[in-house]
Amino acid sequence: MADTQDQEVKAYRGNCHCGAFIYEFSMPEIKTANACNCSICTKKGYVWVFPGESLKVVKDKGTLVEYKFNAGNTVHKFCGTCGTAVTAFNATYPAGKQTAVNGRAVQGLDIWKLEINTFEGAKIEPQYEAPVYTGPEPATTALDGGKTYHGSCHCGAVKAALTVSHALDSGDYKGRIAECNCSLCMRGGYIWIYPKKDEIAIEGAENLTKYAAASKSWAKAFCKRCGVHVLNNLNPLTDEEVAALSEPARMRRVGFGDFRPFNLRILNDFDPGSVKPEHLDGWNTIKPMYTNP
Repeated sequence: MADTQDQEVKAYRGNCHCGAFIYEFSMPEIKTANACNCSICTKKGYVWVFPGESLKVVKDKGTLVEYKFNAGNTVHKFCGTCGTAVTAFNATYPAGKQTAVNGRAVQGLDIWKLEINTFEGAKIEPQYEAPVYTGPEPATTALDGGKTYHGSCHCGAVKAALTVSHALDSGDYKGRIAECNCSLCMRGGYIWIYPKKDEIAIEGAENLTKYAAASKSWAKAFCKRCGVHVLNNLNPLTDEEVAALSEPARMRRVGFGDFRPFNLRILNDFDPGSVKPEHLDGWNTIKPMYTNP
């Protein structure tokens, strides 16, 4: 394997979705990235790359929120406006690994084509204790073979219950499970499922922040404390605003009116790697198209 010092260096640029935080760095062409199965990395869908000391902040409007847990050695930062997870820093890590950027926010980086190196962070002590859901169960009762899952954001400020017709990793679940490569979904790392409104229940909804982009027909909701993305909601619009939407956007709004897209990553006792999501090409189909800042 060639030494990285002999490889051609490439310039990269990244940003949160709303553009309040923009950064640049240089490193050999990114062909591999790192994924960890610890609690925070799983819930946020992090794909890590390590730019070393080349990372430079180009724009910072002061929207970043810091989140720490356990001993507080790792500082995770996400945009409080759009929810994009951007960086993490740990001074106790080896040189060159102390600063990491979330590859999902790097412009032009196709995560689906990268070779992903995995790390067993879930085994690191102290192990994460999932917050206990104490709210009402979904109104819809699971059918024969069905299952109710509980989950939460990382800090536990938001918890959820989801009822499905069959266990998600059983092979018998026939509902849609999808990942999208649009500018917002790729940054959020969502694995979408599409339950009806009465098949999910949210505890702590007051701790969610919502962000609407593109047509603003939908608003994605994330925890304001830890930045974990939970679900997608219809964004309240006036009749005039609905009429101004493109026909496809209006059709999606009507067709999904009884559904609430939900992020499977937040579920307890569920391995995201146990399902094979459909890949949706939102980058090329969702209008208006996103322009990287």
